[in-house]
Amino acid sequence: MQKDRFGKHISLIYRYSQIFFNSELKKYNLGSGQYIFLISLFKNNGISQEQLSDIVKIDKATTARAVAKLVNENYVIRKISENDKRAYNLYATDKAESIKNILFGILDSWNEIMLENIDRKERETLLKLIEKVGSNILSKTNQFEQNTK
Repeated sequence: MQKDRFGKHISLIYRYSQIFFNSELKKYNLGSGQYIFLISLFKNNGISQEQLSDIVKIDKATTARAVAKLVNENYVIRKISENDKRAYNLYATDKAESIKNILFGILDSWNEIMLENIDRKERETLLKLIEKVGSNILSKTNQFEQNTK
């Protein structure tokens, strides 16, 4: 097996998922760069921007830009934290809640596209393997970050 095969396929999946999500989300003035934050807020409403960044495993600057876009589009509001007056907590708005099921439907559609012709057992195996790959990456990335500080 060629060494670059995994990266090639992961890159292909990523690129085409971005195209799919951008196309599906355009009518809501959202892009592939914002939906992941909004979905995470649905599950963790009221968290800080820093916590959101940690959950989605995306750097703080990118998170700040995505949150600013979500605030600008009235999908998210920022409220000063009661515990730390320098920090803000983020909340999904009614507008965001109104498209929540649509967003999850779009995610489900993409999963069905990716997993077409893959049976339940293969899907379970694939998920376990992808989770292992993700864990390996996070472990090495965290080690790298620790060494550069």
